[in-house]
Amino acid sequence: MAEQLIGQYGYVGITLILILGGLGLPIPEEAPIMVAAILTRNGQMSAVPALASCMTGVLLGDFVVYLLGYFYGEKVLRFPLTRRFLTRQREAQIKGYFHRHGFRILVSGRLVPGFRTAAYLTAGILKLPMLRLLLTDLIAATLSTSIMFGLGYLFANTIQKGIHEVQQWLALLLVVGVAGWLLYRYERARRDAGRPVGPPVLETDEVALPDLEFEEVEPGPGPLASTSAPRTAQRETPEVLAPPEPSPRPTIAGPAEANGSSIAIGTPTPQPPIQSPSR
Repeated sequence: MAEQLIGQYGYVGITLILILGGLGLPIPEEAPIMVAAILTRNGQMSAVPALASCMTGVLLGDFVVYLLGYFYGEKVLRFPLTRRFLTRQREAQIKGYFHRHGFRILVSGRLVPGFRTAAYLTAGILKLPMLRLLLTDLIAATLSTSIMFGLGYLFANTIQKGIHEVQQWLALLLVVGVAGWLLYRYERARRDAGRPVGPPVLETDEVALPDLEFEEVEPGPGPLASTSAPRTAQRETPEVLAPPEPSPRPTIAGPAEANGSSIAIGTPTPQPPIQSPSR
């Protein structure tokens, strides 16, 4: 990635990659410096502009991180990106280094992977003097960048051969990995070819009906007693009531009550027999 970006954008690409590396991009600081030195050895770049681009990118990357800590303070630890390389425990540890050793840890800590960004961010949180930090960073960046650029220029051919060998091995490992994955998928598909999929299926056409059992429910008190019985219960035959018997008609006392007799309404009064006249 660094080689392609540098080859496309030239000196600006070197500076851009080093700034992004200072902000936490997972690219070592030494990688773009080595690439710039190799391109210089091959005649694709000039030595002075390439080295100046490396120095500019390193210094800008350090001061962007320093200014983030300077203006945001402890709030910068809330950012998901900063929590990747600076935690509360590591911040306390680096603060102790600054109190004991001062700016010297910026010189020695540049060669420690992952320490550069955390150190300059902590320096901004502590609000260390900017001018003194600039002078210290200039000295540290000049030493580390010049050494890495010189090693890359001297051993350019060896580094290029090593890079090509690493690329070949990586390509071979990629091919082996893809082939192994395809072989695993093929063997698994062949092994599972005869196995049934899903739940078992009934082989007969007759489907057995489930047995339903109903329990007798005794009606209880309350309005919901009639609804507790199952719907499958047989209806009871309503009881047929017999017609009521006619009641006897009442009797009303009349003038004959004085003689001790009574006349019933609706009952015919008996008539005396008619005697024939005697001749």
